[in-house]
Amino acid sequence: MSSRGNQRRGPNRNSESGEHGEELAMWNDIKSKIPLIVELFNESSANVLAIRDQDKRLADLKRQGKLTTEEYGILDGCLRKGVKANEAVATIINKTIEDLKVLRAVQKAKEEQQEASTSRAAAQRAKESAAASSLYEFEGGDSPVPSPNPNISRRMGGKGDRGDSVPPKFQDRSTPAAKAGSAEPQSGQVASTNRSKQTFAKDDEVAFKPKPANNEQTDWILGIVQEVRGEGKSRRYRVLDADVDENGHQKDFRTSASSMILIPKDGTALPPLDNGKVVLALYPNTTTFYKAEVMGMDADGKVNLKFEGEESSNTMQAVTRRHVVEYRG
Repeated sequence: MSSRGNQRRGPNRNSESGEHGEELAMWNDIKSKIPLIVELFNESSANVLAIRDQDKRLADLKRQGKLTTEEYGILDGCLRKGVKANEAVATIINKTIEDLKVLRAVQKAKEEQQEASTSRAAAQRAKESAAASSLYEFEGGDSPVPSPNPNISRRMGGKGDRGDSVPPKFQDRSTPAAKAGSAEPQSGQVASTNRSKQTFAKDDEVAFKPKPANNEQTDWILGIVQEVRGEGKSRRYRVLDADVDENGHQKDFRTSASSMILIPKDGTALPPLDNGKVVLALYPNTTTFYKAEVMGMDADGKVNLKFEGEESSNTMQAVTRRHVVEYRG
């Protein structure tokens, strides 16, 4: 049974403190200083008023001929108190400004990292002409790859997809019960021949299936081709997992063409799919592909799907057409 089958596959796998721990702690520290800044500022303002009042009193006493050194001492005390209050508030304000600069730098670094990880599709389109000269034939075979962490739910997926965000309870695809109610595609010589003509290049977006470890079944997941090595049957690919863990890291895998399915470029004109067709589709808000049955097409080109294992027979998800690919077990 797939290790991801019963997991929630949405983006909320991390708590606020886990996902933004460093920034959140800094921000809470900054906020805790605000009341003290206000208090010191008010104290300084009140002292300014006291200086004004004492200065006016000195002027009145001088006109009356009653001015004493004690009155000057009161004014001197107010002035000294004002200097200390202003120095204190200036120190804490400057420290808070520095903390805000550091917080902004940390947040900006994470924003840039996230932007870099999500802009590969745009970069791939910009390199389309250059990538065309690096196309490679689709070859069979498989090579050992690391297994993804089964304890981390996968996220991202088709942007703008709608439908029930609660994932279905998937059954073991290796059992007859999992295949009941839908016709499995036949894998004959024609399908094998078509696959052999498929090509891949650096920066191609693909669905790929990591080789299982410890005889555990793995799912088809979203990835980006990073490197092509070798020729002919020895050709291997390095594919970067589209999923980002809580530390902002992404895994890369060594795999072969037989374990990959090319995802068409954004904007590619694709034919409609017949109702009842069994496909692999990117489950909304995830980076994982699951078996589904086509229920129809929307006017905007999205595919209405019923994913295998959805609890309700009426539950359908709408997935972008290019993220719906041929079914492979």
